[in-house]
Amino acid sequence: MLRKVSEVLHPILLIDSARQSEVIARFQRLRRIDLSKQRVTKEAAILIPLCLVDGNVSLLYTLRSNSLRNHRGQVSFPGGMKEKTDASIEDCALREFEEETGISKSLLNVWGCGNPFVPASDLSITPVVANIVDYSLDQLKPSAEEVAKVFTVPIETYSQTQNRKHTQFRSGYSSPVFLNGPETVWGITAIVTHLFLTALLPDIYDNRLPFLRQYSNQRIEKR
Repeated sequence: MLRKVSEVLHPILLIDSARQSEVIARFQRLRRIDLSKQRVTKEAAILIPLCLVDGNVSLLYTLRSNSLRNHRGQVSFPGGMKEKTDASIEDCALREFEEETGISKSLLNVWGCGNPFVPASDLSITPVVANIVDYSLDQLKPSAEEVAKVFTVPIETYSQTQNRKHTQFRSGYSSPVFLNGPETVWGITAIVTHLFLTALLPDIYDNRLPFLRQYSNQRIEKR
């Protein structure tokens, strides 16, 4: 029996450890993505932070500062490279979250990890899922060096097909693009969002991304 989005995204999700474990189990069963022909030599982690905002279970994103060397001005989940002082990939994600948002990692309830994602490089990126306990704007103290702003989007918004488009690449795949939030979410962040919604909202979120063979005259086509 299909459930409504409002039922799945009830605030009780953020305190129901059994349902959280089910989500992580589905997340880990998804097909692994490896777009690289190189050997992985570096590890990074990102945190997928859930929080309750105005009664809505939401995702928290950051907009990267324009002063950064890489991926400036892009939407991302908090995260970064694993350091020698990080005891685990999970610790890396929690440390980066605290450094970027100013919210204490002690306020995170960790659900678990998804599969490592390997883009077209020698880097492996592991998503870690957690929710922020009793989230409020007062907790935010974003890093001025790394973060231009922090914003949240109700998960229900991105679960709706009208708020998702795609970019198609001639190399043979389509990548999601999420619209109608404070910022456009694309690239690796959109792919991770797409995968997480697939695990979180089975039988509700339409994870089919079109790929049309007649697209052949340009490198990238947007729909």
